[in-house]
Amino acid sequence: MPLVVDSPILSKDHGSDCIVSEAMTVFKCDVVQLAILINITEQPDSPLFIQLPASPVDGNQPPHIPRFLQGKPLASINYRWNFFDDESSETAPVDDVWPTPIHDTFFAYQWIVENLAPEGLKRRGIYVYGSHLGASLASSLALSESRPHKPFAVRGLVAYNGIYNWTMFFPDHPANHLGKYANNRTNYYRPREGTYVHYLQQNLPIFFQSTVDMFDVFASPSLFFHNPGVKVPSSYHMSEEESAAIEVLTNPNAEFNMKEKTPRMSRLVFPPRKSTLKIPETLLLYDTPPVPTATNRSGRPFSGKQWGNSLELQARELGEMMQRSIQMVELKERGYWDADVSMWENEPRRRVKMEHAGEESEDMVMDEKGEKVVEEWLTERLSP
Repeated sequence: MPLVVDSPILSKDHGSDCIVSEAMTVFKCDVVQLAILINITEQPDSPLFIQLPASPVDGNQPPHIPRFLQGKPLASINYRWNFFDDESSETAPVDDVWPTPIHDTFFAYQWIVENLAPEGLKRRGIYVYGSHLGASLASSLALSESRPHKPFAVRGLVAYNGIYNWTMFFPDHPANHLGKYANNRTNYYRPREGTYVHYLQQNLPIFFQSTVDMFDVFASPSLFFHNPGVKVPSSYHMSEEESAAIEVLTNPNAEFNMKEKTPRMSRLVFPPRKSTLKIPETLLLYDTPPVPTATNRSGRPFSGKQWGNSLELQARELGEMMQRSIQMVELKERGYWDADVSMWENEPRRRVKMEHAGEESEDMVMDEKGEKVVEEWLTERLSP
C-alpha cells in the first residue's frame, strides 16, 4: 500500500541557511531536499521516527520504508554522500564526500526538534533507524543526541548493517591480523569479493577525501569509546609496509621510519562523566555473507566462519563498547547514591542488543527475520 506524504519536504538552499517548505513536488533547481516528512500530523502520542536510508536517495524518488516504520510518524533524511552506482555513468560530485553527510544529518535533525516538538512540557521520544551507510550516521546522531532530560530527543536506535569503525578497513588494523596472519604485515584479511564490505573497501576514496576522515568519531562512532590502535595510513588499500616498498621503487632516496610505534588501543570515557548524554536503547542488526559452495585447498567445504572486518564485527565492537560504558560509567556513578544498584546488573545487555538479521542480499533490504526482530524490539519498548 503506497504511503501518502501529508507534510512538506524540508530543503536547504546551497547558498544560504534558509528553510524552504515545498509540497511533495520535485523542482529542478539548486536545492537539496534534506528530509521527507510522512504521516507527521498523525499519532501525536506516538514517538517520532527518523530514518537514514541505506544510501543517498534520488530526490525524484521516495525512500524505501521498511515494514516496521510504515504507518508511523516518520522523517526520512536525504543526506548527501557520494555513492557509486554501477548502472550510472554520472560522476559523483566532489563536494558530497565526508563530512557533507553528517552536516546534512544534523541540520535536518535540528530543524526537526525545533519545528516538530510537542507543545508545552509534553514529552515525546525520537527513535532513529538507519541501514548501511545511513546506519553509521544514525548511530552518531543517536549517541550525541540521546538526552533523557530533554522532552523531545533521541530515546532509541536501530541500526542495520552499519559501519561503525571505518578504520577497520585499513590492512594494518588489528582486526585484520588474526590467527596465522598476526605477525605477517603483508598477509592480512581481505573481504570476500561480492560482499557489501568488499564493495565499500573498493570505493573508500569515493566516500572520503582522505584516510584521516575515517578517524572522525562521527563517521566511526565506535571511536567515541576507544582510539583505533592504528596509525593514519597513506593508502586506503595497502599496508604501510606495502606503501613503503612501492615508494622505494619509485623514489630510492626516500627515507622511512618503519619502527615508529603503532598507537595502543585504549578505552575512552563516553559519555563524558559531566555530560547529560545517556547510552540509548539500541538494537544493532547485521547480515552475514552467503556461505560459498567452493571448497578450500584441502578439499573440505568452506566453514563459513568469519574473521577480520565484517558487518558482524562492526556491530559487536560498537555494541560491546556501549554495554561496557553502561557498566563502567553509568552504573558505577549510580552506585554512589543507589544502594540497590545490583538490581541493574543486566541493564547493559537489556539496553544494547546485537542480533543476526539474515543473509546479505544485493537489494540491501532487511529480510523477514530481521524485520520481526525489530518489530518485537519496538513493541517491548513502546507498549504502554
